[in-house]
This record gives sequence, C-alpha cells and structure tokens, in this order.
Amino acid sequence: LILLDSLLQECFRQVTINERLKVTMNASNLSQLRPQARSRNTSSNSKNTVQESVGVSVTLASDDSVSGVSERTRNGSGSFKGAEESDEEIVFRGGREGGLDSDMPGFERLGSCTGLNSPEEEKIKRKLKFFFLNPVEKYYATRKLPWKLCLQILKVFIVTAQLWIFAEFRYAHVNYYTNQQVTLDHIFIRDWDMVREVHAYPPSTGKLAVYRKEEFFNFLDYTIKSWGDIETDALGPFFRNSSLGFCVEHYKAGNITRDLKFTMDTQLIEHCIYLEEDQLETFNTSRQWMIQNNLTMPWHAVERLNLNFSLTSVTLRPLGPVPQPDCFQFKINIRFDNEDHDGQIPLHLDMDPVRLNCPTQTEVTSSYSQFIVFLNLLVILLSLSSLLLCLRALLRAQLLKHEAGVFLARNYNWSLTVSERMEFLNLWYVMICTNDCLIIMGSIIKQLIETRSIVGDMWDICSLMLGTGNLLVWFGILRYLGFFKTYNVLILTMKGAAPNMFRFLICAFFLYVGFAFAGWVILGPYHFKFQTLMSTSECLFSLINGDDMFATFSSIPMEKTISVWVYSRIYLYTFICLFIYVVLSLFISIIMDTYEIIKNCYNNGFPPSRLEKFYSSSQFDFSSGQYSGEAALVRLWRIIRHSWNQHRRSEYQEIN
Repeated sequence: LILLDSLLQECFRQVTINERLKVTMNASNLSQLRPQARSRNTSSNSKNTVQESVGVSVTLASDDSVSGVSERTRNGSGSFKGAEESDEEIVFRGGREGGLDSDMPGFERLGSCTGLNSPEEEKIKRKLKFFFLNPVEKYYATRKLPWKLCLQILKVFIVTAQLWIFAEFRYAHVNYYTNQQVTLDHIFIRDWDMVREVHAYPPSTGKLAVYRKEEFFNFLDYTIKSWGDIETDALGPFFRNSSLGFCVEHYKAGNITRDLKFTMDTQLIEHCIYLEEDQLETFNTSRQWMIQNNLTMPWHAVERLNLNFSLTSVTLRPLGPVPQPDCFQFKINIRFDNEDHDGQIPLHLDMDPVRLNCPTQTEVTSSYSQFIVFLNLLVILLSLSSLLLCLRALLRAQLLKHEAGVFLARNYNWSLTVSERMEFLNLWYVMICTNDCLIIMGSIIKQLIETRSIVGDMWDICSLMLGTGNLLVWFGILRYLGFFKTYNVLILTMKGAAPNMFRFLICAFFLYVGFAFAGWVILGPYHFKFQTLMSTSECLFSLINGDDMFATFSSIPMEKTISVWVYSRIYLYTFICLFIYVVLSLFISIIMDTYEIIKNCYNNGFPPSRLEKFYSSSQFDFSSGQYSGEAALVRLWRIIRHSWNQHRRSEYQEIN
C-alpha cells in the first residue's frame, strides 16, 4: 500500500507540472539540459529507494503547429532509439518561446546547435560552397586527385583511337559493298552506262527504264543468261545460291480498248514463276518460259515486276582485324516500277548483303587482333568507370539539394525555385553519362562483329553509337575549358542566348514551313529541287546559306508555264531577302547582345544569386586542403532513415 501510494503521488505531481507548463516539448531537449546540482540522501527509507528504482517515463512533445518538427522520443542514452544518431545529425528543435521554464529546478538550458548561425548552418554552407567549386579549387580544398577530370582526358584519346581504327575497317566494309553493287549492275543490267556510277548533281543521265515490250523481253533474256553463266563468266567468285524467281503484281482485271473504253478491278494480285538451275539447259527465251508456266503479261494492268535471286561470294581481303576471309550472301532484286502507268517502266537493281560464317574457316589470330580486343575492353572499362563516377556525382548533387532545401525551408522559409533546383543538375554529367552508354554498347557490338559472333550486318548500328558517343566525348571537354575565363565566354553566351534563340526560331519556323509548302506545291512539278517536301526544305536551307542560287533560278523553264516562272522569281527573291537580310541578321544580333552582356559581367562581376549569397558567408578556408565531405551512400542512408523514423512516429497519437 505504501508503494502504491508513493507511485500515485509521483504521477499526480508529474501531471501537475505538465499542466503548469502548458507546453509540449521534444524529448531531444533533454540533451540540452545539464544538471546543476543533485542531492541524494543515501540514508533514504525503503519508500524512496523503490520510488527511484521504478522511475516514471514522461513523454514530452513539441507543438507541431509552432515548431514544425515532428514528435521524437529519446532514451536516457541521449540518442533516438539508442546510439544510432549523433546529436549533430538530429535536427533539434526547442519548445515554443516560454514553453520550458528557465527556472526548472536542477537544470539549465544549453545553446542551440540548430537554426540560424548554428553549426548545422555552417555545415550546409560548407557543403554548398564546395559543391559549386571547379575541379582545380576542389583539388586545393581536399588535396585529392580529380579523378573525373583525368578520366575524361584519358577517355578522349582512347575512344578516338578506337574510333579511328573502326573507321578504317568500316570504310573497307562499305567500299566492298559499293564495288559489288557496281559489278552486279554491269553483269545483270543490259547496256549499263558507267556514267551512272558517279553520283553527279544535277544528274547527268535520265531514268534507267524500258519503253517497249521487245526491249523488256530482251532485258529479261540478258539477265537470265547472265545468271546462268555467272559462275564461269564473272571475274569474282560468285555462285548461285537459289532459284531465279519472276513475280508480276497487277490489277485483278484491266482492259482498255481503242475507243478508250476500259474495265478495271484495282485489287492487286501476284503471280510468280521460278527457274531452277537444272532448267537452264532447256531455257530458250523468256517468252517461251512464261508460256510454259501459263503466265500472260497483262501490260495495261501491270503495277510492279520483280526478278530476284541470291548469290554467294567470298572476299579474300580481310574486312576486320582478324586476318581471315569473309563470306557473304547477296540477295538481288531487279525491280520494275510501273505505278505511274506513263508508258515507261523504271528499273533498279537492289542488293542486300548478309555476312555468313564460312564453313571451312579456321581460327587465325594475330598480335594486332589481340591488341584490338584489349583496346575494346579498355574503352568499356574506362567508359564504365566514368559512368559510375558521374552517376555518383549526380546522386550527391540531388542529396545535397534535398538537404539544403529542408534546412532553408525550416529556418528561412525559402523554397528553391526551378532555376535554383536546376543548378544542382549538372547537364555536363548527363551528357557524359549518355556518351558513356553509347560507347559501351557500341564497343560491345564492335567486339561481337570483329569476333564474328553476330551473323548479319550490324556495322551501321555500331558506327552510329560509336560516332555519336565520340562526338559527345569531345563536347564534354568544353566543360573543363569553361573554368577558364577566356574560353568560358562562348559557353556562357550560348547558355544565355538559348531561351531567346529558341523563341526566335519558333517564329522563323512558321515562315520557313509556309515557304516550303508553297514551293513544293507550285514549283515541284517543274523543278527537280522541289519535287518532294524534304528536297524543298533542303533547297531553301541551302539558299539561306548562299548555295547554288543561280542554278535554282535558271532551272525553271519559262516556255512551259509563264505564270509559274513569274511566281518563281517573286518567291525566290522574297525568301532570300527575308531570311538572309532580316531573319539571319536578327538571329546573329540576339547572340551578339548576349555576348555584350556576358562581357560586361566579366568586367563588373556577375550578380550573385540568392543561393550564392547564402553559402558565400561560410567561414571555412577551402585553400587549407583539409576539407572532407560525406560519402553519397552515407547521405542517402541518413535521408532514408530519417524518412522511416518520421513514418513510424506518425503512427503514434499525442496524449494531452
């Protein structure tokens, strides 16, 4: 009974104190209270001994509406849930003003370690100021080697060397395909003209087409005969790999009489006949071949004609680092296109090369091929290291943005604007991560191609990845040149002028599209440069740059239509004057105005931002070489743990 009575008295006394204080207080304030004096009577009676041993747990909660800090309970050890957090890491928040009596017997208040002019604020300023230093200043602050800078410089030379070697093999590969295309044109196309092998502008020859039925059958006989004799007649090692197929795609019904009466069913159907190798000895003419296979040419209804077959070949010249021959299959299709139905049927020979695994090939290696393999692996390793370092830097920047945003919102009522948030996103690192991914994927494909682990043609995809990745690698060097005043003017000018340039280009785009559609519709039927919408756009862009103006004016014949000829003069004069003398000049003036502003800021100083004003008052000497930052994983773990603790504390109810 005595023990129960003492416990009830102690609880009643604690409730009376809480009612007198009329405030809730975070348990972390207990670590800010220091005992002044404590007198303990060692000869106390058994009642006091039991009362001390049992103790009473008191929960003090801060008023969230005043302090803005969530409820936290702390054990007697001075840390939340044991010793997991230090007092410096936990965000302390005292009770509201007057909430804790300064005359509480036995305790006195210590100075706050959070808030304005606190160690926490100095720590945030120090992190922010170090984050916005350039690599040279960071080196003086930490005396640590800037690994990302050294890695990017090394990667430029290694990746460029890999691309140089790849370009030589790629050129040999494409040159072999081009030469095979010319060879097959000479073999299978009757009366082939060598002038067509040179891509001249404007074209020096007309369309390659057939105009009479007899001409078509003679062409077909010549092609079939060449296909039968290719293994013995061609200079190169060509071998037949399939039968020869002839397919006719035509309307289901089509007949036109002399008095212009016609019947037409526009449904397309296809008939195909095939010539096997063992039938070559009995083949005489294409007319007899069609009659034997019950194929009648519906000339008025013909839409397309296709003559297709396959050949295999071997090149003894190595097209890669491995000194071995390569085997190919060439899928050939001679296409006759009669979609226009205008009395001529244009024809073209298409070749689709496919690389094959040579069946009798033995593995041959050389020191040069082993060096190429080592270079590919080195590029992948360097790019992977660069990717990880840049991803770590991006992660640390976002963690710092979160940490600074929480502190500024709690103590200064600041909310970071979009531009201030973008300062923590380094687009140079994003570009470096992009080129690292492209180079890694391109190097893997390159290694698979060179070791013949892929059946097919992946050269184009590989060249796109390696070429674009190398382009972005060289762009990334501008980031480090930007730390020098002389070179940074270009980068800052483009960055400052980008918004105005973008808005100006939107307005110019509408004018450009209007001229493109008008030129395509009106001048397209009479001018080969305006035949398609894409060629019209390319012609207009060339005119802006002053290219080939006279040829554009003189290529429209006046004798065909005088109205279009007059309109073409007005159209071209208006476009050239508007875009060269007005639009282009205004575009350059926007860049020059920004350049003058940047140059003036270099002379008089750049206006500091709100964030820069905040962290510039840091008292830490960054030239001392003693700065040591936190690891990204430590910051991430602290944020996750803090969020988890807040989630757990939100499940408790406050007891008045």
